[in-house]
Amino acid sequence: MAGTLSDATSVGAALIADARHRLVEGFPAQVRDCLERLDETQVWWRPHDAGNAVGNLVLHVCGSTRHFLGHIVGGHDYRRDRPAEFAEKGPVPRPDLFRLIDDTVEEVKEVLDGLDPARLLDLREVPREKPHTVLALVVRTSHHWAVHTGQIVYATKLLTQGGLGELWMRTM
Repeated sequence: MAGTLSDATSVGAALIADARHRLVEGFPAQVRDCLERLDETQVWWRPHDAGNAVGNLVLHVCGSTRHFLGHIVGGHDYRRDRPAEFAEKGPVPRPDLFRLIDDTVEEVKEVLDGLDPARLLDLREVPREKPHTVLALVVRTSHHWAVHTGQIVYATKLLTQGGLGELWMRTM
């Protein structure tokens, strides 16, 4: 038996709610926890010249989120400079990184709280890529945070004494 529009709307609403939880509470809390444990030197430590510092990963995931969710899905006036996210050598002070995370989270809340599940299959133009559905952009953003949060947690474990425990369980 085929699903109903009501079923699709319920699934869409559940997906948006899950993404909102991960992008507003889960991943940002893990990143904040790591930033609180690192000093300025550790935030900008690179394993080698081609590697990325924790600070770069924060700039990158926030820039990507504001571009794909804020700008493309939400229509916000954000202009991304992706090369600058990786070129930064720091130190951008930790309070500025916390503020960037907070601003990104607020933008995510606004976009996802206003997102009608019926719009999840709408297509959006993505520069230098094929068009994506809103659904794909939401899922992409959540996965992107997962990957880079994992890198930030791993770097924090390498750079600090004492464990982070099951950080992911406390925040997801």
